[in-house]
Amino acid sequence: MKVRDLVHDKVVYCFGDEPIECAVAKMYAANVGSVVVLDRSGRPVGIVTERDVVRFLAQEVDLKTPLENVARKNLITASPEDSVVSAAVKMIENNIRHMPVVEGGRLIGVISIRDVLRALVAAEAFP
Repeated sequence: MKVRDLVHDKVVYCFGDEPIECAVAKMYAANVGSVVVLDRSGRPVGIVTERDVVRFLAQEVDLKTPLENVARKNLITASPEDSVVSAAVKMIENNIRHMPVVEGGRLIGVISIRDVLRALVAAEAFP
């Protein structure tokens, strides 16, 4: 199974010059755990997760702060052609729960560790 098979149509993102509030509102509205941060040309440049938001609140970061100032920029990504197993390994090695899927420099989706686990369990249970 390929990563492409796990990608949902729903891509949740904010632009880097938008505030943290944008990410919080979009995560809540879409019931997701992360928002990819894009530059204005549409290229992924970072990610903000629920864990990051908790950290921002604990550190009393102003929620009007632009995402480009706080997003994690060492973006770990997957290709749609990667195997689900290789994506799982990458997520475990980097201790991440959300991974953007990028093709040709463009964001096409995000997979979560839950998506990966479901796919692996289904493959094992129904080979």
